[in-house]
Amino acid sequence: MPRPKLADQHPDLESAIKETAWQQINQNGAASLSLRAIARALGITAPAIYNYFPNRDALVTALIVDAYLSLAESQQQALVPLAQDDHPLRLRTLGLAYRQWALSHPGHYNLIFGTPIPNYHAPIEITGPAAGQSMVALIQTIDAAYRANKLNVVELSPELTQMVSPWIEKFEYSGHPCVIHYALANWAQIHGLVSLELFGHFTALDGSKATDALFVTEINATIERIGIRK
Repeated sequence: MPRPKLADQHPDLESAIKETAWQQINQNGAASLSLRAIARALGITAPAIYNYFPNRDALVTALIVDAYLSLAESQQQALVPLAQDDHPLRLRTLGLAYRQWALSHPGHYNLIFGTPIPNYHAPIEITGPAAGQSMVALIQTIDAAYRANKLNVVELSPELTQMVSPWIEKFEYSGHPCVIHYALANWAQIHGLVSLELFGHFTALDGSKATDALFVTEINATIERIGIRK
C-alpha cells in the first residue's frame, strides 16, 4: 500500500507544526521546544519542518508573533460591544480581558512574558511590531478620553518625558505625552497582577472571587487616579 502523501496527512502543515509546538510549550515549557519532537508527534521527518522553519529559533519567533497578535485581537474584540464614550468601562474591560486572555492562554503568556528561553534572542524587527499591536487598544482608549476632555492631563517630569519619548515615536502618537505614560503604567499594573496570579503567588487569597475583586479594585483605582470619566 502506498504511503500517504504529506499533504494528505497535514493539508496545512505550518499550522499543524505551530499547534504541536504550543502543545509542547503548555506541557513542558518553552525551553523544551524541539523540532524533532514536533516531527515525531506529527509523524513526519524533521526536514519537512525545515521547509517552514529552518531552526527552532525561527519557530519560536513565529510563535511569539502569533501570541502578541492573539493578545491584540482579544483586546480589540473586548471593546466591540461597548459604547465609544464610556471611557471608564472600556479601560476596565481591557484590563479584565488581558487577564482572561492570559488565563486562557498560559503558554502564550509565558512565552512572551515568562522565563527567557536559553540562547534565544528575539529579533526585535520581527517581534516588535506585533508587540506594539498588543498596546494599541489601550492607547486608543486612553487617547479617546483625552480628546474628549475626560482625562486628567498632567505635565510629565523630564525623566518621564524621556521614558515615553521612544514609545511616542514608535506609535507615531500626536496627543499628550501623559496618555502614553498612563498606558504604560496601566499595562504594568495589570501585567504585574496577572503574572502574580499565573505564577501562583495569590495562594493566600481565598478563591477566585477574592482575586476577581482584587483586579476590579485595582483597575478602579487606576481609573480614579488618571481621572478617566464618561
